[in-house]
Amino acid sequence: MFLFLLLVCAILAFFAIRDHLRKTQAFAENLPIVVPEKSFLGINYDLLGLNDEERFELVNRIFLQQDRLFRMSIGPMLILGVSHPDLVQKLLSHPDCLEKPFFYDFVKYDQGIFSAKFKLWKSQRKALNPTFNLRILHSFVPIFEKCSKKLVSELEKCKDGDTVNMFKYTSRCALEMVCGTTLGSDVLQRDGKEVFLTSLEELFLLVSRRMLSMHLYSDLIYMMTPHYWKELIHRKRCKAFTKKILQEKKEARRYGATPESTPDSDPEADDFKKPQIFIDQLLSTSESSRPFTDEEIFHNVFVIMVAGNDTSGLATAYACLFLGMYPHIQEKVYAEVMEHFPNEDVEMTGDSLKQLEYTEMFLKEVLRHCPVAANIARQCIKDIEIDGTRVPAGNLFIFTFWAMHRRKDIWGPDADKFDPDNFLPERVQARNPNAYMPFSSGSRNCIGGRYAMISIKVMLVYLLRRFKLHTNLKHEDLRYKFGITLRLSTSHMVQLERRKC
Repeated sequence: MFLFLLLVCAILAFFAIRDHLRKTQAFAENLPIVVPEKSFLGINYDLLGLNDEERFELVNRIFLQQDRLFRMSIGPMLILGVSHPDLVQKLLSHPDCLEKPFFYDFVKYDQGIFSAKFKLWKSQRKALNPTFNLRILHSFVPIFEKCSKKLVSELEKCKDGDTVNMFKYTSRCALEMVCGTTLGSDVLQRDGKEVFLTSLEELFLLVSRRMLSMHLYSDLIYMMTPHYWKELIHRKRCKAFTKKILQEKKEARRYGATPESTPDSDPEADDFKKPQIFIDQLLSTSESSRPFTDEEIFHNVFVIMVAGNDTSGLATAYACLFLGMYPHIQEKVYAEVMEHFPNEDVEMTGDSLKQLEYTEMFLKEVLRHCPVAANIARQCIKDIEIDGTRVPAGNLFIFTFWAMHRRKDIWGPDADKFDPDNFLPERVQARNPNAYMPFSSGSRNCIGGRYAMISIKVMLVYLLRRFKLHTNLKHEDLRYKFGITLRLSTSHMVQLERRKC
């Protein structure tokens, strides 16, 4: 009798939930649905049995087939896909669409600006924006140079003609850069760095897979899987490594041992002569305007370390691949580098790097094809009107910049072709201004976009002065996999040829 009553209750609950969802999702009935729902799993049914590469291809194929606003579902949950750049820009800049959905909670660092809820993010972003102004970013160039020299030194240990996984080297260089500018620390000289780097990679792989696995959304179910225990181990390792550095920095600051970040120029001057280390800026901010808790400081430092490492390191690895694939483009970039920075005697500054105009066009094309954060999501916190549809508060929007950057109606019939001339001033002027979003858009865009571009340029200058790059990989053969950041399903394999001095 008890089991019978339980069954009846379950059936009644099912129909009650179904009716509730039908009512709350009725607004979307007239929107195109891209994947015929074969079961209550929605798009998850189509993702079942697919590997990370196949999942990436399926989702982006869906977005490329749609022009504007469309719907799909993950189980009972409605998802609104947004394809057209004008709609993407409108939503990303909408003051009522700045919340990040629940699956960003899987990252766990919810006291930092990456996955913080709207109210906390708003107050933090306002306090942090001044720490990423151009004067401070330009003060980091000496650190970028120092780390790039080490990168080249490491690569010079390889034999002439060796093929290497370039991301292995550029990610370590980028991590050293971001730790140098964030904490004033030579992180790669520390014990435990390899464990930290491995755990960092594994941690975000596990989080990415959970985001695409509806059956793992429940914390209770997830805690019963081996993935949870693996994540726990990697998270503890990352936290221990970062907290130790952070504690040392706070101790040094307490005793006044932070000369590397003391401005020795007038605060109103155009430049700082010494790097303005992020943690010092953050602690100064905490002491003056908006106070940051210890947990907020840790979350923001860790997130910026990860984001800086992934953005700069990954983008530079992709840049090296494309240089190897297109020798004529590599020669143009190399010629420009040698014209302005023929050797280390030429001073490199934030302003002098602006002379690398073709190199910047090349890097923008790299990020068009391989935006580091290829897919993002937002949630509206109030009812909003978009493309003639009134969307109630609480609904989720998904965007994919990878697909948006390949729209043939915007980028032309050769949208899949790699061509830095896409960023000639006349082409940019003629194109939809919202068509290109390498670092997202709106007030919740990537805070470190300019940081990334400067650091990548410095790495490329040092790499190309010493090596000619080759690869056996073909552009059309590249396959990507779903993740928090855009990863290749293979490695960034590049052959090194020493340049004759």
